Amino acid sequence: MKSYFNFFEKVKNQAGVSAVIIAIVLPMLIGFTALAVDVGYMYVTKNELQNVADAAALAGAGYLGSKYKTLTYDEQKEYVFSRSHIVDVVQQVAGKNQAAKMNISINDADVTIGTWDGSTLTAMTDSTFKLPDAVRVIARRDGNANEPIPTFFARIFNRDKVNVNAKATAALTGPSKVDEGELKTPFGISENIFPEPCTEKIIFYPTADSCASWHNFFDPINANTVPKKMLGLIQGDTQNYPDHDPPLVNGPEWLKKNFDISDKKTPVPQTTPVTKIDDEFAFSGGTIASLFQGGVLGNKDNDINLHPPDVVVDEILGSTTDPAPFPALFDYFRRRDGDGDDSVWTATIPVYEDDDDGCDNVNKTRKIVDFGKIIVKMPTMPPEEGWKTVDVWIDCYTSFDDGRGGGGTGNIKGVIPNLVE
Repeated sequence: MKSYFNFFEKVKNQAGVSAVIIAIVLPMLIGFTALAVDVGYMYVTKNELQNVADAAALAGAGYLGSKYKTLTYDEQKEYVFSRSHIVDVVQQVAGKNQAAKMNISINDADVTIGTWDGSTLTAMTDSTFKLPDAVRVIARRDGNANEPIPTFFARIFNRDKVNVNAKATAALTGPSKVDEGELKTPFGISENIFPEPCTEKIIFYPTADSCASWHNFFDPINANTVPKKMLGLIQGDTQNYPDHDPPLVNGPEWLKKNFDISDKKTPVPQTTPVTKIDDEFAFSGGTIASLFQGGVLGNKDNDINLHPPDVVVDEILGSTTDPAPFPALFDYFRRRDGDGDDSVWTATIPVYEDDDDGCDNVNKTRKIVDFGKIIVKMPTMPPEEGWKTVDVWIDCYTSFDDGRGGGGTGNIKGVIPNLVE
């Protein structure tokens, strides 16, 4: 009986149990410590590498923007970038930053230069190229560059180094807004025009295939008030153009010298508002005939500005007191658009949301999703066949304008880059 109780006493004795538990748990504790310390260090390093990649990608895309900013619309199309120059900019900026206490170098192969369509980077593979708008950079601490980062406790498990990298893409995206007075064309175009078939022209008659609709910038469109509001855009343009050869007069002076408008019919000056992505415009399909009715300049190649003050001006065809609004817009702004070609009007236009697979001529309110660059040819006037029509070309080429991006559908880009991924 005594030996029986002695047995249970020995079983109840817990001396040394802690040592056993520690011996079992200690490797797990060390493992968790290694996980916490080494994984934490890895994430800190990854964040530092992300900062390097962000800065380097922005510098590369910013270099593109700085070049485009100095070029005219036509020069931008032909400018040839050198890959090595862009890579140099990327590497110089990256080298000024550290990750895990090491200055970061970027491999040439880890710099991708190309075009951004709003979701995808299409790489350019030549050593020289035209019209890039995006730069992607991979910053590394791995076997390809700058060595993997060392571990601390994970060495116990024969893991003494860890590979870490980060990627960033910066692009010259489309503008998120246009400034007051920048929009002057009284129509918008469907987003489905981009990227194809943007080489085809838009014709407003017949309207079913136009992929565009009229608006008047200010309020729901009213065909009875549109003509005067469109002429108001000219009346509201009070700046002079001394750099043009010969110098050009402002809008009120142009209307006064070209047309005998009575004080009672003088248009109210209008300035188009700041327009942002997600703003809504009320569009109207069809042909608004009143935009094409009235007097037009008799010589399509000239206007009052190309004559000395003592020379008789161009003959006015039709009414001398009521200008035809859209042809007047065309004749006035084609010489003031800064594109170097006075035979066409290069203008900024709102791009509206279009849920259809194709594109349509709408009679409803639509959200503005981007802005595009268009080339307007001389409107067709009566009695010519097909009057009430406007031929508009959507230039597939991307125009780089001053400012920061935010959109991505149209063909206008800002010269200040954004991180897009």
